[in-house]
This record gives sequence, C-alpha cells and structure tokens, in this order.
Amino acid sequence: MKNVFTKKWLEAALVRAIRTTAQTLASQIPVGLVITPVMVQNANWSILTIIIASLLTGLLAGCVAMLTALAGLPEVEE
Repeated sequence: MKNVFTKKWLEAALVRAIRTTAQTLASQIPVGLVITPVMVQNANWSILTIIIASLLTGLLAGCVAMLTALAGLPEVEE
C-alpha cells in the first residue's frame, strides 16, 4: 500500500476507471433502450431518462473502480 497515490498509481487507476465506465455504458445504454420499455410497459420513460440513468450507472461504476484500486493495482509494482 505504500505506492498508493503516486503518479503511476493514479494513471493506472484512472485508466481502469475510464475503461470500467466505458464498458458499463456500452452495455447499459442498449439494454436500457430495449429492455426497459418491454419490462415496464405502462411507464412513459423517455429515451433521455434511460440515457441519464445509464450515464449515472457508468459514473458509479467508475467510482467503484477507483475505490477498488485503493486495494492495490497489479500494474503498479510494489
């Protein structure tokens, strides 16, 4: 844990967080657009609402990735 918050650690953690966010968005937006109207037939959800929910989910996934990086990153040598 001594290498936490170094420049190398920060770069590796940010790369992981960005990748995690992108992967989450790539899966959540199409699923939200297809599944949500089918599952919630009587709800009048706009596409904008689904996209905002997907963006928030992606942002949360990125934050969790940063918190997970606090446990250590294999890319950053001890």
